[in-house]
Amino acid sequence: MNSLKYLTLEFIRLDDEDLSELNNNFPHLEVLNLIGVGGLNEPKIRLLHLKTCKWTVSNAPVSLCIYAPSLSKLELKCVKPKFLIIETPMLSDFHFCLEDASGLQVDEFPCLRKLHLHFPCLHSLITTFSSARTIKELTLDTMQRAESVESVKFCLDTVFEIFPNLCFLKLGPGVLSEAETCYQAEGLEGRMGMRDLKKNHSSLKTNKIELKLPFIIPILEKCTDSFDMALLLYQNADSDVTGGIMSKRAINQRRPRWRWELWKQGSREAWAKGN
Repeated sequence: MNSLKYLTLEFIRLDDEDLSELNNNFPHLEVLNLIGVGGLNEPKIRLLHLKTCKWTVSNAPVSLCIYAPSLSKLELKCVKPKFLIIETPMLSDFHFCLEDASGLQVDEFPCLRKLHLHFPCLHSLITTFSSARTIKELTLDTMQRAESVESVKFCLDTVFEIFPNLCFLKLGPGVLSEAETCYQAEGLEGRMGMRDLKKNHSSLKTNKIELKLPFIIPILEKCTDSFDMALLLYQNADSDVTGGIMSKRAINQRRPRWRWELWKQGSREAWAKGN
């Protein structure tokens, strides 16, 4: 067992509060999946050879620590640890789901290229990244939040200020609507980072696409000829109205590549495509 390289534990309770026994018994692990593992208090993953880790924390431990110098891919879902330490200098792909980011500070990840953030208030989580110039692919998702949580404006300009070298931006359901609220109040400056954007995939949580045109068109105007735009739409969206986006864009010489897809609960299916 000492030479085991792959380990998955799901929905069990361990008599190993800090994961010291796991670290000592399986020092050569390269892939570790901990899904809903209970009994943890101040767990610390210390694995020199670990390359891929998926950790879904079922309870709310005081702290979480990951020391893994070879780790390149991490998917971490947790509630609100008081301390969160991630020392993974080779990390290049990070999927991070957190319910409360108050007090969180994020050090620089020098090799990080892909980042997926899932959080109730994206603005507060994004701004914990002081600068993230290495990141090329960014996915943003929001989750249902309590009414008592103060709403902070989420702006696309903030995204491009903190992540200035993005090539691909994906916005999940609800995120584009939050950005639109900020746009209506402050407009869209279109910083330099937007000019480097090659792809944008967004989900529109509405069937009244005509109300989104005043927000979508200015985004397209800020991007280059090779920009690739994909919109995931509700299944009952009006195809005549969505076609209006393309017709309005056609008044300019530059046009992006288009993909349209229908979106219904739990599935996606191709609808139409324009160039």
